[in-house]
Amino acid sequence: MSDNRAARALSAKLRDKFFRTKWAVLVAAAVILVFFGRVTDIKPLTRSALVIGVGIDLADDGFNVSALSVVVSGGTDSPSESYAVLSATGATISEGLNKISQKMGLLVSLSHCNVLVLSPSVFSVDHADLFRPLVSSYSLPEQAAVTATENDPAEVLAARTATDASAFFIQEALLQDPGGDGIALVTVKDFLAASLSRSGSVGVPLIDIEDPGHPPSSEQGSPDGVKEFGLDRTLVVHRGDCFVIDGEMAQAAALLSRSKVKGRLFVSLPEGARVEFRVLNASSEISSDGMSVHASVRVSVSFLEAQFAGSATSPTEDIVIAAAEQAARDIEARLLACHALSLEHSADFLGLENIVYRKIGYTLPENCLADISFSCSAAVTVKESG
Repeated sequence: MSDNRAARALSAKLRDKFFRTKWAVLVAAAVILVFFGRVTDIKPLTRSALVIGVGIDLADDGFNVSALSVVVSGGTDSPSESYAVLSATGATISEGLNKISQKMGLLVSLSHCNVLVLSPSVFSVDHADLFRPLVSSYSLPEQAAVTATENDPAEVLAARTATDASAFFIQEALLQDPGGDGIALVTVKDFLAASLSRSGSVGVPLIDIEDPGHPPSSEQGSPDGVKEFGLDRTLVVHRGDCFVIDGEMAQAAALLSRSKVKGRLFVSLPEGARVEFRVLNASSEISSDGMSVHASVRVSVSFLEAQFAGSATSPTEDIVIAAAEQAARDIEARLLACHALSLEHSADFLGLENIVYRKIGYTLPENCLADISFSCSAAVTVKESG
C-alpha cells in the first residue's frame, strides 16, 4: 500500500514539474516573439523589390550579375508596379548579388525568381558550384527555369515584350509553348540531375531577342525596349562545352527525354501539301541490350490545318493520315540526326549512357558513347479532338 502511495506521489510530482516547465517554455517563446516583433523592421510591400529573374555572364575579373525586380510603389489604395534591372560585377556570384543588394537598399532573396538567363560561357563553371550558393544562400527555387542566351543576359532581362516583362513571358512560353516550338522547360533540378548523371549532358532553351518587325502601338505610343523573343533553339551543355541545335531536332530530343512536351508538328508531303498538328501527349520507351539502345516514341496529336490539300478538314481523311505517318518518319530521322550530332561532339544529350549504365552498372567503360549503337521508331496517332 505504501509503495502505491509513493508511486502516486512521484507521478504527481513529475506531472506538476512537466506543466511548470511547459508553461515556462511557452512564456519564454511569447516574450521572444514579442521582442523581435518590436525590434524587427518589417518592410511593407511598397518598399520591397521582388527579384523575378537573374542573368549571369562571365567577366574578366569574375561575374556580371543582373537582377530583374518588380518594384511596387504608391499607396495601399492604388499601388503600381514597375520593373528595374540592376547589374554588378563581383569576384563571385554572391559578391555580385551583394552589390545589387546595396544598390537596392534591400537584401536580395531569389525566392520569387522564376528564370535564370545564363551566357554560354557561364556553363564552363562547375555546375554544382554555380547553383549551390543561389539555392542555399539566396533561396532560389529548384523549379526555376534555366535558359541561355548569346545576347547580353542583362539585355534579355531588360527587354519587354508587347504583353509582359521578360521573366514572366519566358516562363509562360516554356510552360505553354504558344509558338509551337516544342522546346522543353528545364528547371534547376532537371539541369543538375542531367549534368551530374553518367551522360553528363543537358539541353537548355536558347533565347534570341530582336526588334519586332511591326512595333506595337497604343494611345500612349510604343513602350521602350519592346522586343520579340525566339525560343526555337537549344543550347546543349556537356561538361562545360556548348553547341546549338535547331528547333526540329531539339523538339525530337525533347519528345524522347521529356514526359511533358507541348508544341506542334509541321509536315510537308511530296504533293506539296502542308499539314499542322498539335501535340497532345508524348511518351517514350527506351531499352538496352548490351551496348545497343532502342527508343520507341509515341505521340498523340490533334489535326489543326491543311494547306494546299483541297478541302481536307477531317482527321480521318487520307491526306491527314498520310501526314501523321510522315510526321513519325520525320521524328525518326531527326532522332538519328541527333545521335549523329552527339557522336560528333562526344556529348550524350540523348542520355544513351544513362540507359546502358542502368543495365550494365559500374563495369560500363568511361566515354563509351561511340560504342553504343542506337535505333529508334516513332508512331503518331491523330485523335478526333483535342
